[in-house]
Amino acid sequence: MNEIFEIVFNISLLTFVVGSMVTLGLGLTIAQIIAPFKHVKIVIRALIANFIIVPLFAIGLVSVLPVSEGVKIGIILLSLGGGAPFIPMIVATAKSHVGSSVGLMIVLLIITIFFMPIAVPRLLVGTAINSWDIAKSLVSIMLVPLVIALFIRARFSQFAMRNQPFARIVTSLSVLVVVVAVIVLYAETIMASVSILPVITLFFLGAMIIGFLSGGRNRHARIVLAIGTGLRNPPVAILVASQNFATEPMAALVPLLVAIIGVSILLPWAFIMRKQAA
Repeated sequence: MNEIFEIVFNISLLTFVVGSMVTLGLGLTIAQIIAPFKHVKIVIRALIANFIIVPLFAIGLVSVLPVSEGVKIGIILLSLGGGAPFIPMIVATAKSHVGSSVGLMIVLLIITIFFMPIAVPRLLVGTAINSWDIAKSLVSIMLVPLVIALFIRARFSQFAMRNQPFARIVTSLSVLVVVVAVIVLYAETIMASVSILPVITLFFLGAMIIGFLSGGRNRHARIVLAIGTGLRNPPVAILVASQNFATEPMAALVPLLVAIIGVSILLPWAFIMRKQAA
């Protein structure tokens, strides 16, 4: 039975990642992608926060706190990836600049695809992985579907708009299947690892605060960067963990748990920001 659920998990995870990229690409315009570059200083601060400060914070956290190897790998993988596909939803809830969040998400995602293959083997020394293996999976599973979807949106906009809702439904259903498969496969592991929840929460809050402070005095920049930097990119981290660290199930579970905790914290915070804006 476990073998069946492992197959279901792998297929649903692949569907979720590819579906996220297709859904994203079908809904994006060129104007949305280039929008963040009108504010170069904010983009630079976002890149420093996401790809320098957060990874350093993660390394310090797992070095100081007693965590298992799987948890360490999961947190470090998560710290290296930015641009979660559900950033705009929470930014919209906060009644902030959705357009800027979409453009910034794309920038962080594309840099993640090229940054992780370089950074992972160097930060996780001693693991039997190489840059090319990671690069192949990220480019083929994430970048190629995104580029194809962007091309379809640019050339066949009506077709893209008609089919984006279908892609979103498939992606949402695949998320539910992933969660169910994880619960069936790793319920005992999750229950035995309840003690890591404070560590995971601390990592999320630290990343969120780093993003918030990186926004400077601009209210919308603080909101967008707090959400984007705090959430990281769980789908990317889960994908890399499941394909390269199969012997450490917690490496893939940690990003999923961070996503659940992060959304649980960010949604109420977004509603508070919404009320303040009103």
